[in-house]
Amino acid sequence: MEGAARQHIGWIAAALTLALAMRIWALWLAGDVTHYGDPLNYIRLATSLGSGQGLVTPNPTGGFVAAALYPPGLPLLLAVVGLLLPLNAITLTLLNTVIDLAAALLLARVATLLGRRDLGIPVALAYLLWPSIAFMGPLAYKEGLVIALMLAMLVALLEQAQRPGFRWALASGVAAGMLILTQPGLAPLPALIFVALIKRFENRSRWLAVSACAAGAALAVILPWWARNAMLFGEFIPLTTSSGLALWVGAQPDGGMAWKMPPPDWGRAGELGSSRLAAAEAWRIIAEDPLGYVTRCLAKFPKSFFTTNWAIDQLVLAPDAPWPEGARSRLARTGPTMVELGAALLALLGLYRFPRSTAALLLWACLAQALLFGIWFEFSERHRLFMVPFILLLAAIAVTRSHRHRATNGRHAL
Repeated sequence: MEGAARQHIGWIAAALTLALAMRIWALWLAGDVTHYGDPLNYIRLATSLGSGQGLVTPNPTGGFVAAALYPPGLPLLLAVVGLLLPLNAITLTLLNTVIDLAAALLLARVATLLGRRDLGIPVALAYLLWPSIAFMGPLAYKEGLVIALMLAMLVALLEQAQRPGFRWALASGVAAGMLILTQPGLAPLPALIFVALIKRFENRSRWLAVSACAAGAALAVILPWWARNAMLFGEFIPLTTSSGLALWVGAQPDGGMAWKMPPPDWGRAGELGSSRLAAAEAWRIIAEDPLGYVTRCLAKFPKSFFTTNWAIDQLVLAPDAPWPEGARSRLARTGPTMVELGAALLALLGLYRFPRSTAALLLWACLAQALLFGIWFEFSERHRLFMVPFILLLAAIAVTRSHRHRATNGRHAL
């Protein structure tokens, strides 16, 4: 037993060392390069907040200063951190590592609450080693925070399912509200997860009461953002002003998986005007070839598992990247994709073998989110990262249960 314990500690130490090395390597790649896209704009938003100018940033196409193009969750966190430390690659790596560790611990707790305590440490370590998560360390990105908030909501909901009172229900609602303010595109996900867990509650009436309590807490969190935008724009803004642009990108005949710069003249229409112009153009493209649009969108999800890693692209394709050869390195560009594809295939096996397990239901909820609400807009590898915890959990269940089944010659009861 003592030898086995030492072996386990050794494996844990090796995994943590590798996870740290991956983040240090990403930090070296980040260096002082000039980043682009969302990471740059989130830093600009945080800097604007810190200087007292509010949550505003220059529109990438010019013509107006965007006030609600980006959600407030990550910029608010970065602004707080920016009061204490400079928002450089080192600070971002430290912040994202803390967020990743929190998410890993929450994922381990989820495994325990689902009755698979033996998988807690393995799936937590696998999450820390997930290439997309590790290599995003030095970037200002929201996906890691989104996953941590989603898991916090899930843990609170699972705790509430087996405890009296509504303390955990309120906590799950607060986490859900913060999740939506961090990634508005996932607004339906909390409801889908609540539905997936209905059988964890003793009866439907208690589930409805918990859901109502959580929904109220989530609305209370979102309400200040609604009020702020209503005062700024003079009308109700559901979450952000980016929906028109996201639909326009998603409707592009070339696939809709990568951001495309809008025409500069749209910027002269203002923030809401440009979104409406983009939406109108998107609907024109869709109306011209509705079957082609549907076909392209349905292809986005499987194609997202075969594209290069977004974080790696950010680090090696920057004009002043310290490792220019990285853009041509097959290992760097396709290695992470192959690792993640392997885990996804194991999770697919888990869905097939254990479709009614809670872990499978949670992954089904994520798939519903992606297929019903995600793929019709801009959608790439980064836009499905929120399902990583459940891919890992179900992959681990598929592997361990298959092993146990063989060990008992098929007599193991699931």
